[in-house]
This record gives sequence, structure tokens and C-alpha cells, in this order.
Amino acid sequence: MSRHPGTVRLLTALLTLTVGVLAGAVVTSSPALAAPNFKAPFPCGQRWTYSHHSAEVRLALDFVRADGGSTAGTPQVASAAGVARRYSQPSGAGNYIVIDHGGGWTTYYFHLSAYSVPDGAYVRQGQQIGVTGSTGNSSGAHIHYEQLHNGVGQTIVVNGVSLAPYPGQYHQKYLVSDNCGAGPAVDRYLAGSPTDFTGDGRDDVVAFTRGSLNDVYVSTSTGSSFAGTSIKWNDFFGLDGETLLTGDFNGDDKDDIVTFTHGTLADVYVALSTGTSFAPSGKWHDWFAPHAEVPAVGDVNGDGLDDIVTFTHDAAADVYVALSTGTGFTGTAVKWHEYFSIPGEHPALGDVNGDGKDDIITFTQGPATASDVIVALSTGTTFGNPQKWHDLFAVGTEQPRVGDINGDGLDDIVTFTCDANADVYAATSTGTAFVGTTIKWNDHFCLPGEFPYLADADGDDKDDIVVFTKGVTNDVYVGLSTGTTFAPGTKWHDYFGLDGETTL
Repeated sequence: MSRHPGTVRLLTALLTLTVGVLAGAVVTSSPALAAPNFKAPFPCGQRWTYSHHSAEVRLALDFVRADGGSTAGTPQVASAAGVARRYSQPSGAGNYIVIDHGGGWTTYYFHLSAYSVPDGAYVRQGQQIGVTGSTGNSSGAHIHYEQLHNGVGQTIVVNGVSLAPYPGQYHQKYLVSDNCGAGPAVDRYLAGSPTDFTGDGRDDVVAFTRGSLNDVYVSTSTGSSFAGTSIKWNDFFGLDGETLLTGDFNGDDKDDIVTFTHGTLADVYVALSTGTSFAPSGKWHDWFAPHAEVPAVGDVNGDGLDDIVTFTHDAAADVYVALSTGTGFTGTAVKWHEYFSIPGEHPALGDVNGDGKDDIITFTQGPATASDVIVALSTGTTFGNPQKWHDLFAVGTEQPRVGDINGDGLDDIVTFTCDANADVYAATSTGTAFVGTTIKWNDHFCLPGEFPYLADADGDDKDDIVVFTKGVTNDVYVGLSTGTTFAPGTKWHDYFGLDGETTL
């Protein structure tokens, strides 16, 4: 995120879903908005058979192993990336997990004998989420699997192919999994994060390895490339299931790193930047963004120190703030808004009116008829009334980002289709609205499976587009902003941000 005199940068975070009690009837619907590329909910190479019977809810399928292995005890894996929520219904689904994939899409996994991820954790496609069992109302170990859109059951599709018509008993149809290895650790609902770790006015790139090492690597911007392949800035920060973000928390113009532990502790740790490394982490808050809330970072009161914000993302849709003192975040979080960014929407922060205070933004991310952008401006002590600033932007599973792309001191909105078209659209802020519905700023940037971003990579006060290719190549490409368009992407680094790592 770029830095401008008198303005602030933005940051958003993960979104999560709250799911109600299970319904008991099968519901059909019209074709849904484009879904993620769902894969089988069991490990790579395994062969399972499936069936559907009249008692099943919401077009579900039951799976059992058909390759000689034991169904009981086999891992269940995420069929697509998203935020996992844990539930228990002893008289019905037993122990189960719901994953929110964005764009209104969710998947359900029933009858687990054990959970493998924390409640509210971001999981990657292919990551183990639980162990197959027979808890709840179940006659034997199996995977009960569902795909829903906006709460309505859909015919199950794997790798783009429908499994309908469903067989009425096992061993009539089979499925071999190609859900091989955990996909990129990309926090889908992140819409921006400031990454100038050296304080030179140019945004850098950072990779958090996660896993057992939990290392943090930085590659700094030279203005025309990202230098350094394996420069470790911290050797233990950000565990699996935690939310990793960045911001300038002590006001020295160098961005620091922060992690939200979630869960029952809900601690917040910060590691300050020295300009060449991140210092050992310290606890800056001991109860913030518990469980599956959505943490974010931004300077909401305009004092030059980035603060922490959390969206409850439940039926209450509250927004809480803890202000930075430069050495910690103030005690009990204060509610700054009582209804903003409900489940299924994509929250963000940005200074959209150029007053030096970050505002809250939500992308509703529905179909073309319901893809609004709502803003609530910061007064310095609260967020004001929500107002619609744009009525068609970031449809469905597109990836929205926020940043000042034309250098006028007002944060704008950008959306990446990240499909075969790989288009990038932008709408610039006037201070009271975002203008432009179909203004394409680049027509080939961010293919499926890649992770797009905004950053002022060359230090000209205009945010550029950045993409981490992940996969086999692990390249980083940048398309510089001209103020009215993004130039074609050029490679700035040829090996940074591996699959399984979180990159900003």
C-alpha cells in the first residue's frame, strides 16, 4: 500500500462465516454464481464410492472408501480454500465443519471423529480439516458432503463435472481424488496491506512460511525489482490458524508485522521492523478478534499509528477498535459500529475521502444485481452511517483490493477476475463515491490459482498491481500504475512465495 502525506494506508483481513442449525429438507435452486473449482473431500489418489438417499439434506452425497482402505480414520480434506468453522450436533450431524469459500459458497463435512483445524482457521484446498468417523446420527463411518450457495444445496460438482444423476446405493459410481497437496495459503478476504518494511517509500514483499518453521522472509523493492531470495527477517512468527497482517504500529514509517491468535486466548502479537529485520514479538493485546472474527489494521483516528479493527461478521455485525499507543493496543476494545459487513461480504479498510483517517468498506460480492460497495467514514472516534459508494463491483468470486492507484490521496477500489480472462477493473474515489463500473485497467493479470495484490512498488505514490504466481514457478509480477491504467506485468522476482506460504 502506498504512503502519501496526510493520508493513511489500508488493510483488511479474513472473513468468516456463522452457520445456523441444519435444515432437514432437500432444496433445489436455479444455477448458482460461479463456484470455486471444488475437488474431492478425501486425500489424493484414494478411490471412494458414493450414494444419495431420501433422508439426505440439501443434495448431499455420502462417500465410503472403495480401494481397500478403512473409511474410519481417513482424513477429510478441504475441497476448496476458505474459512473453517467447527460445530457439534450430537443428535444429527455429529462433529462437523463448514467452510466458507466466498461468493456465498460453503461446503459441509459431517460425522467427524475429530477436528484437525482450529475454529475460524483459514484452510487451503487439500488441507486436512478432520478425521472420518460416525458421530451423531450415523449408521457407520462415512463422509457426508454438501455444496451450498447462499444456504441452498447445489448438485455436487468436482473438477467442474457434475456427479448427477446421483446413485441410490454404493458401488454404482466411483470417484478418485486429485486433491493433491495443500494449495496456496492465501487469505481470500485480504484486500490490502502496507509492506514498506525499510521506510524508503517503496513497498516490499513478505512471505510467512507457516508450518513447523514459522519463518518470515522479505524481499525489498529497488524500484524496478524485488531483491533477495532468502533474506530471513524473523525466525518464529505466525502459527497455523492465526491471521497475519502488517502495519506501522509505532509511527516510524516502517511497517511491522502482527498476528492474531484467535481461539480462546485471542492474543495479538507485534514484531516491530528495524529496517533490516523484525524484532522479537511482544504481546500488544490479550483479547481481540476471538474465534472466527475478522481482524484488520488501519489508522482509524489519524494519529499516524496503525490501529486494530475487528468485524464480528455474525448476525450482530459489530465493528470493534483498539487504538495503538505506539507500544501496545489500548485495553478493552470499543465498539465503533454496530452493523457493518455481514457474513458473505468482504470487509476492507481505506482512507477513501483523504482526511487521514481509515474508513471501513464492505464489498457485498453477490451476483451482478447485488454487488454493492458500502462505506462508513471514520470520525476519529466512531464510524458513521453506511452509504453506498458503488453499485456494481467485485462480482461473486472476484478478488477486490483497495489502494490509491492514481496518486490523488484518496483510496480507490480494484477487482481482479483471476479467471481465464484475467481482467483488472478499477473505480476511483471522488471523496464521496467510487466512479467507473467497467473501466478495465489491465486485460491480462492474475490467472486462476494466483494471488493478486496492490502495492506502491516503485515509490511514485501510485499503487501498482502485484501477483504471486505460486504453483510451480513462484514468480512475482508487477504492473505499474500510470494513473489511468496498469502497464503490462513484468517479472520482479523469480522465486518467492511458495504454496503453503502467506504472501503480502
